[in-house]
Amino acid sequence: MTSSASAVRAERERVLSFQGGCNFRDVGGYRTQQGASTRWGKVFRTGVLTYFTEDDHAPLTRLQVRAICDLRRAEEREREPTRWPHTNVNALSWDDGIVTPTIRALSADRPKTAAGMFDTMIALYRALPEWMGPRIGGMFSAIANGDVPMVVHCAAGKDRTGIAVALLLRSLGVPEETAIQDYLLTNTSGNFEEFIRSRHQAQLGVTDTHSPLLSMPEEMRRVLFSADAAFLQAAFEQIGDIEAYLATTAGVTPAMQDKVRAALLE
Repeated sequence: MTSSASAVRAERERVLSFQGGCNFRDVGGYRTQQGASTRWGKVFRTGVLTYFTEDDHAPLTRLQVRAICDLRRAEEREREPTRWPHTNVNALSWDDGIVTPTIRALSADRPKTAAGMFDTMIALYRALPEWMGPRIGGMFSAIANGDVPMVVHCAAGKDRTGIAVALLLRSLGVPEETAIQDYLLTNTSGNFEEFIRSRHQAQLGVTDTHSPLLSMPEEMRRVLFSADAAFLQAAFEQIGDIEAYLATTAGVTPAMQDKVRAALLE
């Protein structure tokens, strides 16, 4: 397949539309620096999996998903439980740990402005890599053990999922610029305000009945819901050497990485 034909296919097939889906995308078709490509239909990234409709069940089942990697906190999983059309999937989730970085906590002492929310998001992306270590390690381990196709998700499919998928892509040899471009696709594939408004109980991990998200000033919501390259860059800067991070913080061995590359590259 020519590069132009591959690009057309990528544009057509990357975003998967479901009535109850939120920011659902395939991360196949990305070229690595070594000349390989990520396989289509092996890793999907998305937001909350609670609101699928009956009409979504058949196309979801056709994805033949074997594992769901849920990066959310325990309280989020309880409030918005996963509702997948079949139960023969490996459901991956983790304990929250002692200190969990949240937007609510990080924004508490910052101005209630767009600039304050921007600073909150930078702080969040700097704090998430350490907290996500066990989650990243578990994602790599599952892929290495053959649990693909896999869905990787959080609440909106933007922040925690963005970091996890960017790390996965970079570990496969995908250039940083391409990993950032994948992250930025959230800005065109996920209308989070519309999703919340059309599903009255939808919370996306950033709201609850005591702190309704849609009462937040619009300028703050715009920053909160955006994918900004500066956010992901803050995470990359915090991570530093990706191989060292994977080995020490996530517990990913070279043998696991080899198996992940074998599973996801062609």
